[in-house]
Amino acid sequence: MPKKSSADGAANTESTKAELAAIADTLDRCRERLASLGASRLIAIRDPKNADAGDDLLTAIYEAERGLNTALRLVQRAARQGR
Repeated sequence: MPKKSSADGAANTESTKAELAAIADTLDRCRERLASLGASRLIAIRDPKNADAGDDLLTAIYEAERGLNTALRLVQRAARQGR
């Protein structure tokens, strides 16, 4: 089995970091889409007579947005590793 050079490792690291950056970009766009959906849903369900009116779909959208925020931070952190 041929031994890998440090250049091969560096190229692999850069390739991996580029892929992670692309994933982070996609996650950020998805997060923006969810935020937009949440804002639209909030406007659609607003009931001036009931300020505490809950909406399960809106809650689920907010949870998904929070999950994407967490995933985005983790992917960005991974991309910073291996310097």
